[in-house]
Amino acid sequence: MSNEIIDLKVDVEVLKTQISMLSNLCEKMDAVIEKLVENHDRMVNQIYEDMNKRKETTVQDIKELHSRITTVDRNLSDKIELTERRIMEEIKELHTTIQEHNKKEDDDLKKIFQWKWMIAGGVIVIAWVIANIKLDVLLKLFA
Repeated sequence: MSNEIIDLKVDVEVLKTQISMLSNLCEKMDAVIEKLVENHDRMVNQIYEDMNKRKETTVQDIKELHSRITTVDRNLSDKIELTERRIMEEIKELHTTIQEHNKKEDDDLKKIFQWKWMIAGGVIVIAWVIANIKLDVLLKLFA
């Protein structure tokens, strides 16, 4: 039995060594797992930080775009208002010019009508004179 005990002791010692090696291996695996978990946590935190930075950048870009749109809208409104004023001034000026032109044409037409009636009156007088006075008397007047 003594060989059996020695074999058993040897087996136990081998098992102790193997268990010790397994324990060391498990401790190393635990250290590796802890490092992997820490690395994973850092990466996850970095991803969240990057996402927050991008979100902030997007918010800032949206604010800047809104500001630019508002500025462009304000400038465009000012330009439209200025153009509208200019057009209204041109319309008023055109209206005044048309009124002056119409008044001048009315005055010219009145003068033409006055001349027309004066000529018509003169023709009537000459016709009456020719009809009522004999040609001998007229010849004596102009000869």
